[in-house]
Amino acid sequence: MAAKELFVAKYYISTQKWIPAINRLKIIVNKYDKTIFIEEALHRLVEIHYHLGLENESKKYAKILGYNYNSSEWFKQSYKVLNKNYQIKEDKKKKEKTLSEKSFLKKIVEIIK
Repeated sequence: MAAKELFVAKYYISTQKWIPAINRLKIIVNKYDKTIFIEEALHRLVEIHYHLGLENESKKYAKILGYNYNSSEWFKQSYKVLNKNYQIKEDKKKKEKTLSEKSFLKKIVEIIK
């Protein structure tokens, strides 16, 4: 059910119907707070409130997200919304892995040629 609410909220966001989107996201926050969708719902609330110029509301949801899920990607994205100068750092291990995968793929392509 939370996934459906989030899907509908994203639709409202894409059509710039902010109030229905906020209402759907608040349903997720209030009813489905034990699901995996709570992080994205809080992030979307941060985005919408910031877009509407309601910085205090935006910061309120960002604090909730930061307190409960401070290591998640959604928190990093919310932090980036509130702090335009913030740059999300890539994980060194992930970066090294992609570099080694690229070199591995290049080796395969060279062998095929």
